[in-house]
Amino acid sequence: MTDDEGQREAARLRTLLDTGLLTAAPPPELDAICRAARERFDVPIAFVTLVDRDRLVVKGRAGSDAEELPRSLAFCDYTIRTDKVFVIPDMQADPRFADHPLVIAEPFMRFYAGAPLIYLREIRLGALCVLDVRPREFSPGDRAELAQLADEVVGIIARLEFGDLPRVSPR
Repeated sequence: MTDDEGQREAARLRTLLDTGLLTAAPPPELDAICRAARERFDVPIAFVTLVDRDRLVVKGRAGSDAEELPRSLAFCDYTIRTDKVFVIPDMQADPRFADHPLVIAEPFMRFYAGAPLIYLREIRLGALCVLDVRPREFSPGDRAELAQLADEVVGIIARLEFGDLPRVSPR
């Protein structure tokens, strides 16, 4: 990681901590957006995630009860590196992911698409992502729709007054 990348990552993590999102109880609207994404893209799983220093924290979900994952295993870690929707059409065919534990074992993931949650310029808190157990294509229109749903997530986050939300204990 270059000095510039390290400074951007430090600023991203500071902003993430400052929002209070990691310890705030998630608003139910995030699950609703995940349900809408799951239905729209006909996938079994959709998440709203936050990428912390060493972990991925799930704040919205549909189709899974996952709450946390080591960052080293998080596909969303790739998503937050750009402002564009990140797509893996077939994880088994992609050398970066062919040996990934979630690809070669339960739940046998094959497809991932994630739109970054762009909170401020160059501050990507996490992602809205959809996953499938079968490979698939994701059209430019699909990418645009997923990005629009991610913008809705950011709008919800921006409207929250985190000082008034109930906190949960960090793990």
